[in-house]
Amino acid sequence: MMPRPSEMMVTMLKQLPVLGCLLLSGCMTLAEKPTAVSSCSFDQVWDAAILTIADVQFETINKAAGVLETQWVEVEASTRAGALERDVNKERLKYVVEVKRDGNGAVATVLQLREEWSPMGARMRQWRGIPGNSREESAVAAGIAKRLKEKGC
Repeated sequence: MMPRPSEMMVTMLKQLPVLGCLLLSGCMTLAEKPTAVSSCSFDQVWDAAILTIADVQFETINKAAGVLETQWVEVEASTRAGALERDVNKERLKYVVEVKRDGNGAVATVLQLREEWSPMGARMRQWRGIPGNSREESAVAAGIAKRLKEKGC
C-alpha cells in the first residue's frame, strides 16, 4: 500500500506550473482546445489575448514562455447539494492562454480550468477539478480572433 502524500508535498505539487502539469499528466492536450490563429505577429496576438481576458486579475504573465494565467474567479455553481438541492455548492475557474509563433503569425490556445466545492459528501470542503466549459473557452478564443481581425490580420 502506498503512503498518502504529506500536506507539504500536496502544497508543492499545487505550485507547479498549471500548463505543464496538465500536459505531463496526459489528461488533456492543448490540441483539443479552441484557438485563435492569425497572421498577426506574436506581439499583436499576445496583446489581444491580454486585452480579451483583462477583466480577470492575472496570476502569471510570462511572455518569454507565451503563457498567460488568470487567478481563480468564483462563478455561479451549476450543481445543487443534497436531496433538497440546496444552493451551497461553489465553482471557480481560471484561464490559461498559450501564445506560440506559427510560421509568419501566431496562435493563441485557450484552456479553462474549473473546480467545484461542496460542504457535503465524501470529499466535502475540498476543491475538485471538473471539466471546463467549452463554450466559454471558445468565446475567449473568438474574442481574441475578433480583436486581431480588427487590426486587419
